[in-house]
Amino acid sequence: MVRFISFTSPIAALLLLSFGVKHASTASTNTCIVANSDSDDAITIAEAFEKCKTGGTVVFPKDSSYQLNSIVTTSDLKNVNINFAGTIHLPAREESYRNGDYYIQIKGTHIKMYGGGTINGHGQAWYDALDHTAPSVLRIAANDSIIGGFTIINSPRAHLNVTNSTNLVLHDFTLHTVSNNSYLPKNTDALDLYHSSGITFRDSMLTIGDDCVAIKEDVEKVIVSNVTCRGGHGYSIGSLGIGGRKDYVKHVNFRNSTCIDCENGVRVKTWAGGKGIVEDINYNDIILQNVDNPILVTTHYCDPNVIEYCNGNDDNSLNISSIHFKDITGTASALGNPIVNVNCSIESPCSDITFSGIDITKASNTTDNVCVYLEGSDEVSECSS
Repeated sequence: MVRFISFTSPIAALLLLSFGVKHASTASTNTCIVANSDSDDAITIAEAFEKCKTGGTVVFPKDSSYQLNSIVTTSDLKNVNINFAGTIHLPAREESYRNGDYYIQIKGTHIKMYGGGTINGHGQAWYDALDHTAPSVLRIAANDSIIGGFTIINSPRAHLNVTNSTNLVLHDFTLHTVSNNSYLPKNTDALDLYHSSGITFRDSMLTIGDDCVAIKEDVEKVIVSNVTCRGGHGYSIGSLGIGGRKDYVKHVNFRNSTCIDCENGVRVKTWAGGKGIVEDINYNDIILQNVDNPILVTTHYCDPNVIEYCNGNDDNSLNISSIHFKDITGTASALGNPIVNVNCSIESPCSDITFSGIDITKASNTTDNVCVYLEGSDEVSECSS
């Protein structure tokens, strides 16, 4: 099933479909070239996917441009190629989009998406309004699929949101979101992962305003490699366990990646009062340049608006174990925070956290490393420096 969803005028959208809005042209039985609509290109995009959703190729030609005035949802795609060489413009900021899940959804099996196109999120209006409730740009729910080789700019919120996916490769993305004034992009994660297994994210360049990668609830078997992130909040596990929820993340490998001018480098963050496990997380060959918090593990993550809840549940969180930091190099920023900061909970202490090849140059004001409620910390050299 493929549909578009208009928040502003669903009746008008149906009338447009009924009275002959220009349909996606079909170059051959299994190729659907996306045309332009007279009012909302979400309509013709949806039509193209509907016609070619089984064994077809959907084409956004080079130099083509599409303006969305509603949300595009695709599902039940099977063995579909998406040649995305054009440009998609997301809708202008409207109240009706607040707290939505996504602007575009790609859902199905055996999907290949490529082509060098661009999605322009036009996020500046959201930044200027201090509104952090926009939908994610692209939600992916795909199995046995390969998606990448295109660009997302000016995202109003998260760039890529992956959920309920298995055996998915994400590659060669350029994600670039910056503000043109002092109102900075917020919650503009590059990649959020949920409820998925067997995910690879590689060979990508990120300039964003929040997590470079955020691996969230119920995710396992992830590889992140050859990614460069500028200005972000680091390569993160979490946050997990919000509101006492039971979550897990396990079997994750970050490697051969870089974080430049980032707030955090490599981190694990779980909420006070959360339940579940974080285990077998490996950070290898990571370069951190001018990073505020190079290596951070905390079970005390919280939002200011629920600080009373967090304070009342601060003694326990998820069980964090088998976290390995190897060959982490670079420089700390002049903010002065510790190179290593492991701060766990008294009733659920962290265990089996190891460090090797840590070579991060301190600033003149860098404070001592922190290891709180880490089992065996007396034998961890990083906990005494």
